[in-house]
Amino acid sequence: MAEIPMRRIREGEVPFDGGTAIQEDPDRPAFRGNGPDDYVCVQCGNTLAEAMHQMQMTKKVRVRCGRCSTVNVAVTDESAEPGS
Repeated sequence: MAEIPMRRIREGEVPFDGGTAIQEDPDRPAFRGNGPDDYVCVQCGNTLAEAMHQMQMTKKVRVRCGRCSTVNVAVTDESAEPGS
């Protein structure tokens, strides 16, 4: 599995019909899937989403880290967004 660092949200960045998941327990990821990649916090490296497919991790997926409170967004390259 690859560890992919998410990116910090930009000032005023709010995706259409997106929301922010809150990681309540820093020792458990907010999301679990059956894909090849783990997504980690850009600030502290805490695992936020485990075993996810890139298709699931769109710009609508935002997670507030339970360890450092940084709000992360999954897409690090806007051109990588499916359907763009």
